[in-house]
Amino acid sequence: MGTVLKAPITRTRRKVSNAHDVTDLESLIIAMGKRLQAEYIEGAIPYFRQREPELWAKLEVLDREESLEALLEYERLFFEGLHRYVTFLSGERKAA
Repeated sequence: MGTVLKAPITRTRRKVSNAHDVTDLESLIIAMGKRLQAEYIEGAIPYFRQREPELWAKLEVLDREESLEALLEYERLFFEGLHRYVTFLSGERKAA
């Protein structure tokens, strides 16, 4: 324990390698994919394409970007779209 207490404390930030960043981003993408699969409602993608073209266009652009910000925005928009799709479905059921 004494050795740990006497060890120097590094105050500088280490630069993380790009390979490490890519691996982290890939694992985040996989985790996001699992969350989206768990919450996905059948018919949502066709609904986005037909009735939410702006949302679908944003999702396509974000899908091509490789950054944490794009990943987080993609997930946020996708879940927002799923919420609107559920609202649409419940309105359809009430009308029937």
